[in-house]
Amino acid sequence: MDPFLRKLYVDLTMDEYNAYRLREDDTEGYMYSDNTIMRALRKLEAAKDADEFSYLVKAMREYGPRAGASMNYETSNYAGQDFFDERLADYQEAGRRGDILDQGKAMARVGMGLLNPLSSGDKRAGVTRGLLRYISERE
Repeated sequence: MDPFLRKLYVDLTMDEYNAYRLREDDTEGYMYSDNTIMRALRKLEAAKDADEFSYLVKAMREYGPRAGASMNYETSNYAGQDFFDERLADYQEAGRRGDILDQGKAMARVGMGLLNPLSSGDKRAGVTRGLLRYISERE
């Protein structure tokens, strides 16, 4: 067993419970093998941006390094919410500049995100959740 891998996993995810969790059957040892911890670390290393990294960290804390590392950010509802938040920022920036055409383009991209048949249902649900959150926070 490599304690360095588990320490690195804890430092990146703040998930000490799953890193040192003991097996639940009568076998002595950790719940997750060194290979599983290594796969989780590689998945974190391969994250494209901070949004994907934070999504993976949250998933690993909640579901453990095995299931958390197998989750895909691109098809998640978190990716849909991030997509909406980015388009909303584009819309607001165009509004500050007074560019009505760019505002229309930003909102059209949100509509395309909802209607795109190639995006997953979870991602579309995330875009919808972002839109509903925006509408409910407005006065």
